[in-house]
Amino acid sequence: MVAAAAVTRAEPLEFQAETSDDRKVVGAIEALDTESVTLRTSDGSTLLPAADIAALSPPEPAARSAGEPAVWISLADGSTLNAAQWVLNGAVGRVTLLDGRQIDVPRRALESVRFQSAAEAVAEQWIRLVHAQYDGDIVIIRKEDHLDFLRGIVRGASEETVEFDMDGDVLQVKRNRLFGIVLFRPAGSRLPEAVCRITDQSGSEWFAQSLALQGELAWTTPAGVAVTQPLTAIAQIDFSSGRIVYLGDLQPQSVDWQPFFPMDKELASRRGLFQPRRNRGLESEVLELGGTQYKRGLAMRSRSEVVYRLPDEVKRLKATAGIDDRVRPLGNVSLVIRGDGKTLFEGTLTGTEPPVQLDLDITGVRRLSILCDYGEGMDIGDHLNLCDLRAVK
Repeated sequence: MVAAAAVTRAEPLEFQAETSDDRKVVGAIEALDTESVTLRTSDGSTLLPAADIAALSPPEPAARSAGEPAVWISLADGSTLNAAQWVLNGAVGRVTLLDGRQIDVPRRALESVRFQSAAEAVAEQWIRLVHAQYDGDIVIIRKEDHLDFLRGIVRGASEETVEFDMDGDVLQVKRNRLFGIVLFRPAGSRLPEAVCRITDQSGSEWFAQSLALQGELAWTTPAGVAVTQPLTAIAQIDFSSGRIVYLGDLQPQSVDWQPFFPMDKELASRRGLFQPRRNRGLESEVLELGGTQYKRGLAMRSRSEVVYRLPDEVKRLKATAGIDDRVRPLGNVSLVIRGDGKTLFEGTLTGTEPPVQLDLDITGVRRLSILCDYGEGMDIGDHLNLCDLRAVK
């Protein structure tokens, strides 16, 4: 992939880079493109390869931009836009963002446009309609808690109406009568891969295949939409998309827990209480280890085993592992990690020792099992945290 040229800003803005090895580097952005980020830190300029960055964001979250969306737009590449207005003139559409900026969005880049809020009662219906396969465009009308649709061709759209061709009859449908529209896309269409996902302060999420700093941040989505925004409008640039898979976000193939003192008939409520927890601690909303709180990971009691089916092409398994701070110095577990039956890691973790950094080769592994077994202290304080547990391509 050819990286877009990076241009140094006259007044760099400070961001925090979270790296894939759990470092945090804070500095003013001097240069940024698809290959690397240069931050000016207190120690001088630091160049970070994009492949080593999980996310880039301001150290302190900024207040969300003023204004509420009136139009919700989904692009064919998965980008989702919160917009103030959208019009379509033949093959070219124009989107007015919440900050007043306008961008051209080709019709071929569009997946759907929604004109009403997707309340819970109809949200699932809307998603099904968007992802269904039709032989043309559809316009969607809401009737109380039911969505109905008509097939045809969307010829254009003004701020007031949608021009809809239904079997040769061209209708001017008032937009305030429509819930939304879904545009036809041929089956099997493939787009370039994204290198990152950009979230702006209005809540829009953009997938980007190219990225450059040219006074402002400029990117192009895989669907071919060119966007330019100031760095002050950026909430996060996530480089982990498609490259880092957090196991706490995956549904395990199987989960098993065996008590130290089994009952004649194990109660379902007891089994549920002692099951592993994904993306939270065993007894709290966050995982805490070594004085740091984590929002992602896996929390396990002895004796628990979790089995995952890994995505293709992952190469490394990384995590910070240890006994939860809340129960230290108690806790003594045996951690065994196997890939396709082969032992990748085996060791004892205790509440009196510091956390362990795991970095395991999982190239070619499809079935990954993680076993938290009893150690020397029966099951007292056996609260194992695997923080930021992730598979990296």
